Amino acid sequence: MTQTPVYTALCCLLVLVAARLLGKRSSRLPMPPGPRGLPLLGNVLQMPREQEWTTFAKWAKTYGDIMRLSVFGRHIIVLSSPDVIFDLLEKRSTIYSDRPFFTMASEFIGFDKFVVMEPYGNRLREGRKLIQGNINARSASRLQQVQTSKVSQLLPKILRDNSNLRMHIRWYVAAVIFQVSHGRTIEDFEDPFVRLAETIAEDFALSVRPGAYLVDNFPFLKYVPDWVPGTGWKAVAKQRKHTLNRLRDEPFEYVKQQLAQGTAPPSVTASVIESNPKPNADDAELQRTSTAILYASAADTTVSALESFFLIMGLYPEVQKKAQAELDTVVEAGKLPDYNDRPNLPYVNALIKEILRWNPVLPLALPHSLMQDDEYGGYHIPKGSTIFANSWAVMHDPSLYPDPFEVRPERYLSPNPAINPDPRTFAFGYGRRACPGKMLAEDSLFIIVVRVLSTMTIERAQGADGLPVNRPVEYTSGAISHPTTMDCRVISRSADAEKLIIGV
Repeated sequence: MTQTPVYTALCCLLVLVAARLLGKRSSRLPMPPGPRGLPLLGNVLQMPREQEWTTFAKWAKTYGDIMRLSVFGRHIIVLSSPDVIFDLLEKRSTIYSDRPFFTMASEFIGFDKFVVMEPYGNRLREGRKLIQGNINARSASRLQQVQTSKVSQLLPKILRDNSNLRMHIRWYVAAVIFQVSHGRTIEDFEDPFVRLAETIAEDFALSVRPGAYLVDNFPFLKYVPDWVPGTGWKAVAKQRKHTLNRLRDEPFEYVKQQLAQGTAPPSVTASVIESNPKPNADDAELQRTSTAILYASAADTTVSALESFFLIMGLYPEVQKKAQAELDTVVEAGKLPDYNDRPNLPYVNALIKEILRWNPVLPLALPHSLMQDDEYGGYHIPKGSTIFANSWAVMHDPSLYPDPFEVRPERYLSPNPAINPDPRTFAFGYGRRACPGKMLAEDSLFIIVVRVLSTMTIERAQGADGLPVNRPVEYTSGAISHPTTMDCRVISRSADAEKLIIGV
């Protein structure tokens, strides 16, 4: 009798399971502790479907700062303290800097060709070098000019129309990043390149979410014919791959054409092309993938932080007043604050740190993968383990941040170095996988915070009854977390402030 693909796949599964159950570890050390799972399934039925970081933080109180889970035989290690995170992801970054391989996201869509999911190796290093060679301290002044120009366009949009605050924030981030990355001026959010990048950002978040696709846990399912029920994910993958390839190619060709015509403004992509105008095939692909992913990888995180800023100001008016008072003291009347004022604004700088800590944009840092067997703290950690750093747990540890669920910028002004460490250490990833666009994100956050607070007041929105809206604060699940609602209204602080906003 001819074997069917499904029958063959089931046999492969049984062989895989048997190998995992019968295989012996080379180390006699125990694995890290964790909640007891079921045979074969592991902890799959216990895995939270929403806001995994809060459940992992709760489990860490029982099992410790290094905890093991398993899903269909795959090892997941969750790190929940600064010491453990830095010992492994920073000090041992040579073996902890790979990315997990997702059959859906990597093999079928192609995200593993882009810096954010690239396997650790020379290609990743070269891709990061291309980005960091153009977004660094030497280019800070030019990049800050772009950010300042765009925020001058953002403020009137907010003042005229509070109801689309989220859209205005997303426009600003898109306008900054595409100006920097491709020299493209974004007039509105319907720009085709922005829509393309937004689609990819959403596709990426959906494609790498743990448990989203069965084929990630059972790779043999990729061999099941497309006509078999349950293989609709293959059509989804084809569409996402097509969109990703468009993002890789279309903005890049746009810049190449401008360079050929002599009309290209300064940009990361133009610099990359001019530095190697006749690349070989590998370098040509690296040029395209490294520049294409700038928006998709950086936009959503910056948007989330800015959304939290507006939300926090509406919830904590006393914090807003302190920041405004500092700005009024430091900045000359009739002028707008700029980057030169930064060293003289300790409370505002502390507020920005608290925005990044209170509800981190990446509650679970993007996962790392262990490249070889390791031992730590008396435990054996197997090669291939997926490593999650629970940044949310660290930033809400009351022993590090007293009253962690309250917004208290002054916590960073305390001289006690044992508590309230700088949360930026945990906000942008770790080790050799830390975000290469960190400087750009921080500068965007700073210029919006100071310009909004110097000219505007953010209040809680009013309901139909005229009373302030009082809904509980909730954030979305997923790789990047956003506030579900932004119940706030924005008004100018004075007639003079309004003139500064509209440029009169």
